[in-house]
Amino acid sequence: MMYSEGSLEISLLDQQLVLLPEKAMYWKKFKTLVISDLHFGKSGHFRKHGIAVPESVNASNIQRLDVLTRRLTPEKIIFLGDLFHSQYNAEFESFKHWRRSHAGIDMVLTIGNHDIISRHEFQKTGLECVNTLRMGPFLFMHDESDDQLNTRTITVSGHIHPAIKLKTKGRQSIYSPCYYIGGTNILLPAFGTFTGTFLVEPKQNDRVFAVVEEKVINVSTLV
Repeated sequence: MMYSEGSLEISLLDQQLVLLPEKAMYWKKFKTLVISDLHFGKSGHFRKHGIAVPESVNASNIQRLDVLTRRLTPEKIIFLGDLFHSQYNAEFESFKHWRRSHAGIDMVLTIGNHDIISRHEFQKTGLECVNTLRMGPFLFMHDESDDQLNTRTITVSGHIHPAIKLKTKGRQSIYSPCYYIGGTNILLPAFGTFTGTFLVEPKQNDRVFAVVEEKVINVSTLV
């Protein structure tokens, strides 16, 4: 197995988690790749409504997903919702082709607010569709704000596309996608390239890991 050079491994609840610069997380114990908010089909959805978004956007996301999957060879992939951002369109066929090429991998989708294609269609591609998925000490879901469980539950979610503001030289700032660990939740950045971001405001003792120039950096003490 070959992690990207800019990956960062952390320990949480006695679990080893690898934060990848590709904006996905690898859980070593269960050989599981966790990915959030790909938003496949979004570019086609915009083109359908007259907005000239290049078709290459979807192709790039598929290619990035394929390269990462072949490099890590996970036994399971958990998609944390918003896998597909549209009604059924041609870009869904591209995803189906990719899924068939990795038929030996168990894949689970925790349904997100943009996953409006029927569960039956997702399941026909070989995806298990659930609202939440509990594995080990974690509860995987799309949006942690939906969680009504007690505070001892550690949720792993996406949905908001977290980003952090970092100050640079010359009084300038940059906004970087980030992994955010606060309270009882792990937030993953959006994997898809055609997505916005939401600026998070860390509280004391929260942990923040920014994705900067293909490297994951612990910026917890800088924000």
